[in-house]
Amino acid sequence: MAPKYKRTFDNKIAMNSSNFQKILDFYLFRCPVEGTSFRGVPFSEHGWSGTKQFAKLKKLLLSASSTDLASNYYPCKKEELSGKFDKVSSISPVNEYCVFLKNEENTVMQSLFSAIRNAFAHGSFSVREYTSDGRKTKVYFIVNYKAYLKAEIVLQESTLLRWMKIVEDGYSG
Repeated sequence: MAPKYKRTFDNKIAMNSSNFQKILDFYLFRCPVEGTSFRGVPFSEHGWSGTKQFAKLKKLLLSASSTDLASNYYPCKKEELSGKFDKVSSISPVNEYCVFLKNEENTVMQSLFSAIRNAFAHGSFSVREYTSDGRKTKVYFIVNYKAYLKAEIVLQESTLLRWMKIVEDGYSG
């Protein structure tokens, strides 16, 4: 039987890890979603605004992830969440997935980045190391709750770092 992700938040976080500090700084403090942080630099200031730009951003983010994320990427309406959470429950380390509530007032990208930001803000995340094919990989288990489970996201540390660079590099037609 394939190993499962540990879905708890009881582990110690290596606060002195430079990668963790970069990730926390970007996704929590400098979150690119307008209105989520006073220190935030909105997507629009990086050139990400409009359907064409966000479609390209999604494509770039998925291509900068593990190959399995494209087939495990589920922006959902509220009534779809439960079924998608069940669908990803059997995914094993170090495969990635994103199940999150898409908020009608925001773009899907804004909903995704808000979910990540909220998990960091509320401490509903863990960082663990898994071994696959003889390689150790740091994986972030990210959950967003508010009255109900709104997001469950598993991303490798390297993916989170690449996503930061893609957003910050901005849109180029």
